[in-house]
Amino acid sequence: MAEAVAVAQATEHEMAPLTRQDLKDLKEDILRSMSSLVTELLTPIQIAIAEMRKEIRETAKAAEENAEQTLEFIKSNSVYLIEGMGMPTIKQIADDLFAKSVLSDEETDTIIQKIRRDAARSLIRSVLNKGERACDLLVHSLKKRDLFLYENLQGYRAAEKITQEDLDCLAQDLMDFYQYPLFKKFHPLGEEIDIVFDLTTTYTDTLLWKKDTRNTRQGQKTLSELLHELENPCIIEGEAGKGKTTLLKKIALLWANEEHPSLKKFKLVFFIRLSGARSGLYETVCEQLLTEHYRICKADFMKVLSSLREKALFLLDGYDEFVSQSCQEIESLIKENHRFKNTVIVTTRTESMSRVRYIGSLIAETGDLTKASARQLVRNVLEDKLAKGLLSQLDTIDSTSQNSGCQVDNLMKTPLFVIIACAIQMGEPTFNPHTQTTLFSTLYDLLLERNKPKIREIGDEDSFLSINHCGNLALKGLFDNKFDFHPEDFFHVKEKVLLATGLMHKYTVQRLKPVYRFFHKAFQEYVAGRRLSRLLTSQKDEEMAEGFGYLKQIDNIPDIISTYHNLLLYTCGTSTEATRTIFRHLSAIHQQSSLSVLCSPSDQPSEIQPMKNGRNGLDGKSLSATSTNSLVECAINFLYESVSKSTMSEVFEEFFHGKSLYINTQSIPVYICGFFEHFSNCVSALELIRLDLGGCYSWRDVEDEGKGCLKMNPQKTVISEKAVALFFNWERNLQSLEITLRDFNRLEKGDIKYLEKICCSASSLKLHISRSPGITGKVKEVLKSCKNMQDLIVEATPLTTEDEQQIAAMVALKTIEIKDLQNDSLTVLINGIPDLVNVEKLVFDNIEMNEATAKQLAEGFKNLKKLHVLNLSHLRDLGDGMTHIVKSIPLCLKGLKEIHLVNCCLSGTAVNILAQNLSSLCNLYALNLSDNSLGNDGKEALHKLVDSLNVLPKMKELMLPWEDKANSRLIKLLRHLERMPQLTKLGLKKWPITDSEAGILGTFFEKAFLTDLQHLDMAENYMTSDGWLTILRVLPNLQKITFLDFSRKQTFQPSSKLVLSLSHMITQLGSLQEINLTGWQFDDTDYREINSASSSCRNELQVIIS
Repeated sequence: MAEAVAVAQATEHEMAPLTRQDLKDLKEDILRSMSSLVTELLTPIQIAIAEMRKEIRETAKAAEENAEQTLEFIKSNSVYLIEGMGMPTIKQIADDLFAKSVLSDEETDTIIQKIRRDAARSLIRSVLNKGERACDLLVHSLKKRDLFLYENLQGYRAAEKITQEDLDCLAQDLMDFYQYPLFKKFHPLGEEIDIVFDLTTTYTDTLLWKKDTRNTRQGQKTLSELLHELENPCIIEGEAGKGKTTLLKKIALLWANEEHPSLKKFKLVFFIRLSGARSGLYETVCEQLLTEHYRICKADFMKVLSSLREKALFLLDGYDEFVSQSCQEIESLIKENHRFKNTVIVTTRTESMSRVRYIGSLIAETGDLTKASARQLVRNVLEDKLAKGLLSQLDTIDSTSQNSGCQVDNLMKTPLFVIIACAIQMGEPTFNPHTQTTLFSTLYDLLLERNKPKIREIGDEDSFLSINHCGNLALKGLFDNKFDFHPEDFFHVKEKVLLATGLMHKYTVQRLKPVYRFFHKAFQEYVAGRRLSRLLTSQKDEEMAEGFGYLKQIDNIPDIISTYHNLLLYTCGTSTEATRTIFRHLSAIHQQSSLSVLCSPSDQPSEIQPMKNGRNGLDGKSLSATSTNSLVECAINFLYESVSKSTMSEVFEEFFHGKSLYINTQSIPVYICGFFEHFSNCVSALELIRLDLGGCYSWRDVEDEGKGCLKMNPQKTVISEKAVALFFNWERNLQSLEITLRDFNRLEKGDIKYLEKICCSASSLKLHISRSPGITGKVKEVLKSCKNMQDLIVEATPLTTEDEQQIAAMVALKTIEIKDLQNDSLTVLINGIPDLVNVEKLVFDNIEMNEATAKQLAEGFKNLKKLHVLNLSHLRDLGDGMTHIVKSIPLCLKGLKEIHLVNCCLSGTAVNILAQNLSSLCNLYALNLSDNSLGNDGKEALHKLVDSLNVLPKMKELMLPWEDKANSRLIKLLRHLERMPQLTKLGLKKWPITDSEAGILGTFFEKAFLTDLQHLDMAENYMTSDGWLTILRVLPNLQKITFLDFSRKQTFQPSSKLVLSLSHMITQLGSLQEINLTGWQFDDTDYREINSASSSCRNELQVIIS
């Protein structure tokens, strides 16, 4: 009890109230504890803040130093920036700086409208003036837009890091690679065919044709001559199998072996297959020629190229198989070579030549193998016994052929076909070669037959499906521009069938995913043609529909004559029935002139329908002569390739009816010879044959079989016997023959006899003599040998008095054209004009004529009652001669349909007289008075001419003269034009049209009064970019336009907006064939934009830029 009381007392004592002192002590204890805790917590934070402040000060200091370095970088490298930045880079950087508010809208426009160097200089100076931030943004943008230039400038002063030893090692590595058997020796037909091509022992020299940008041959060159005269860039074109790849590989080997003096100047040579280029230039070189991780990095490699300039040679093979989007650096190396300055040789197939022709400084075409070279190639490839057997067989075919040499020539002209013939000889010694299809077909069948044991365990149905799938891959690949295939393309078929038979080949070296290819693009085209032929003649509706679906995609003439030419060739070569289908398709495209295609056979088996919503195409009348001739030549080639000539001759006569054919006797293709031999009825159906007898080659190539080389012997005739053989001793008559004698520096008696033989088969003859001083004094003999002549054209060929007398005596002539003669006044001929009573067309262009001669000519018109076309152009020093001529027109020549008085001293008085008498020329539909300045009295004369146009409602061609205030009659002129919807040509050359008149013209064109207009000449006007924008905006309404002349004598700088509008207009005018922009100043970016638009056109558009 006592203890309990004690505890209670103690507890009571402990719970006694706190005193003031106790609270004070407690507060101090708490404060001390909190202070200690805060100190413990804040110390790390304070330390971190201190470190952060230090770091910020250091960063700010570094940024300041970096800004100074950036500023100094731009200043010190300004010269290299100005030289190195292309216009696209300048525009992209300007846009970046505008987005960052460094440049204003006005500053940006000012910069990009200048030429490249001035634009770069302006950009750099503007940025330097705006301070360090602007400089820093410029450098960041440069790094993003042109990494190569950025890295080059960053290491500019460190270029010495690349030692001479590194450069020597690189060169040696390349030489070693080209000397390895892997490079020198290859299987041209794939590994399944045991033929090895050795560049050292098998190669035979290839002859090349030097060409200009107009595709005209300038003369033959050997490889050695080409290398000696090499210009950069060099473009080598050729058909499939012509040896383009082998040629480039031979150049690489010659360099590696130091065997050619012209190649010793190159420090480095890179042979690149463009079909395998999938990344940058450096990466492609490493993948194809070096190793993946090479000792020289990309930055240093690009520095090497920059320092070597033209001493680095790139051999780029197969631009037609190049996917440029996957490797922009190589595309720039080719098309912007001024940036890299390395020497480039590019090969491409003929159908892709238009994509690179414009950038070529030197253009060459691989020529045909000579017989000697082809025979030597056979001997190099085959064993003696097999070689002798093949050559003997070819000789037998040659000797039994009705057209001697054609079969052998066709086989032997292409290296690939010679190799295929050798392969077939190894497995099928009795084969009979006739055409390209025969060769590929025999090879195809041989591959399947020889390799059947390898696929024995695979069922027949699986094998059949796999082979069909191979055809489908080949066919779809052509339309998708696809030549590399991948595992997913073989998902539902047996890959082994295609590989074991040798139809396709598998490549796995240095690839994450295997690639499958046909051994040559030409073989893929054959397999595709074989498959298309099967589809078009199939009994299954779904297969026929698939075949016609492919055919519908070939919807224009350029596709037929280039892109899909070989596909159609092999399709015709495989099946007679398929050939009929192809010809119906050709007729549809030609006749209906838009995207005319065959309908599905399951719907309407024999009818042809146009697509309702197709893009704009050419109508039949506006197809260019070149395209039509090319289409006819393609059709002839297809016929020659066809499998059964005897059963098809009558079927295709209708296709050739009313069409024309051009033949250049410098190179007569074998299929032309076959056409004349086997399809004489089709030849007779042609409305016109144009035969070009070039006289510039007066030597005949005679082959020396023993030496295997060429030597030259003089000919007794300039005209070739081959040309004579085509036309002489014909059972049928030709409707019309046009013969051109061009560049004859001499004419032998034998030539005149040959002319007579050629002409005897023609019911109607037209003779064109051009630039042929060798015919001067012999025109009398030439004309006597040409029977049934109705038309005569003499151009740039002097005439003697006897020559003029002979022309004047040919009273049956319907056309006389004399051009480009300045040596005399043709007095004798003009005196004889009254006797030429049957003349319907008279042309004197750029000849010597004075006032007295003009007056004499005017008096001679009284007997020319049949004259329909009068053309007097480019005549000077006539005085009042044209006044006499114009007075005589309404009196003597009321039946005229066309009057062309171009640049011929036409005065205001003469135009006044003509205007007053237009009502008497009721048949007139063409009036061309262009390039005549009417002078002081011209204003009234032009006003009267415009006012009188209402009496000519049938006008199709109107080309007007000019005077200083011609634009004042524009509104009146347009009112008359509203009543001329059939007008096809309109000329307002030198009319002083300003932006104000451009608005009037734009409104007129927008209303589409002239829907048939094809030719518009607005050269040398006064419009600015704004005026042109008004015109270009509405021109797409004129969908039949084929020719535009916007040229200027004075330099014209179009705005960027105008360039874009011009490009847009080009893509919209599907019929446009030529646009003249002489005097317009474009930079590199503008060129690319215009070229891109041009390349999208279905026609081969010619853009003329000074």
